[in-house]
Amino acid sequence: MHKHKARLTQRRLEILKLIAKGFNNEQIAVKLEMSLSNTKLQKWRLYCYLCVHSANDAVFIGIQKGLIFKNDLCESMKEVINGANTNI
Repeated sequence: MHKHKARLTQRRLEILKLIAKGFNNEQIAVKLEMSLSNTKLQKWRLYCYLCVHSANDAVFIGIQKGLIFKNDLCESMKEVINGANTNI
């Protein structure tokens, strides 16, 4: 059985950056001129690449890997990430 190996494409990196800025699926789809279903698929593949199950975890791992930076986060995401850092 062939397994899909997730890769970090430019599009998925764009999605990660928009998640970090607080965009939801519908907003990401509009911003990147994608269908909602393709946005959800690409977001799922991003999660597979990062080995995570949530937007917060994706942002946290994205920061750790140097894919995104804390300065680029929306205020609510900064609070989530800062809270996660204190629990480590």
